[in-house]
Amino acid sequence: PDMPNFTNYAVDFVETLDYVLASEPSKTEPYGFGAESAAPMPPEEDVRRYVAMPNEFMPSDHVSVVCDLEWKTNGFLNGMNGV
Repeated sequence: PDMPNFTNYAVDFVETLDYVLASEPSKTEPYGFGAESAAPMPPEEDVRRYVAMPNEFMPSDHVSVVCDLEWKTNGFLNGMNGV
């Protein structure tokens, strides 16, 4: 999933402040996550219509960041060579 254009939208400040961080498996770490999908973010035009967040339709000054992660292993477990 792509990085959102913003997660905080105020009159004088529009920025991405909220993230979901997850590590993929590697040669040194056999377990990890892969991003499968993300919830849609509101279009800037929709937020701008109400000037900023929060407003009567968006109760927080931050957008909820929601995604689906898949649990993964790298195949190096128990002597496996990852092929």
